[in-house]
Amino acid sequence: MKKILLILAAVFLVTGLSACKGVQEENKESPPISEKPNDNPKQTDGQNEDPPGESVDDPAKDRPNTKTDTIILEGMEEAFQFTLHHSQALGFSTYIVDDMIVEEASSGEGDAMIVFANFAGKRNEDAKVQIFSKSEGANATIEEQAEFAREVVISNDFEIKQRSDNSPNRFDWSEVEFDISQKGSNYSILGTVSVFQHGDRVYYAIVQYPEDYEEGFIPRVVKMFDDIVWYEAT
Repeated sequence: MKKILLILAAVFLVTGLSACKGVQEENKESPPISEKPNDNPKQTDGQNEDPPGESVDDPAKDRPNTKTDTIILEGMEEAFQFTLHHSQALGFSTYIVDDMIVEEASSGEGDAMIVFANFAGKRNEDAKVQIFSKSEGANATIEEQAEFAREVVISNDFEIKQRSDNSPNRFDWSEVEFDISQKGSNYSILGTVSVFQHGDRVYYAIVQYPEDYEEGFIPRVVKMFDDIVWYEAT
């Protein structure tokens, strides 16, 4: 179990904090660097992938490849271009704003979609959201997935922040949720872990970002989740 956990932590969580990435990174003290999502990830840079099957009756598949839509940033609506992304392994499609990059990674344990901020054409691996689910047929319960997510973030040097018992969830879709943080001498990374279920599969999403990215990054993540349409069961 420990070996599997370490492999998954490297595959699905922190892909390295480089001194040349992020905000105020010139003098940033980097925490330990782990591996990339995998050696040959599918990187779409927002480009559409072929959805599974050819049925146009499935609303998740029969969607325009691009759209223009708005996101509210700092109280103001701003228009953005979006590109449809199909996550065949995770079972849904959604729109990704064009200043973010999406990759897919899979192992024998499960599947993940990782979306990085790419503001002004600069990819920031500290600002990302990762959605993970065990392979179909080997799923976990909500409680098991939440505990596994806790072990993953702790193994990557994140601390779990305590919430009061009556604190509301940050994301509407969460069934279990907790906050995380990681601090160095010249940087602070915040985040939230959300565990949720669709059908028979249980997922976790790890949302992390530099502290000063919050107002720009979180609305993009919420929009991505709002635009999810699940594939119909076959």
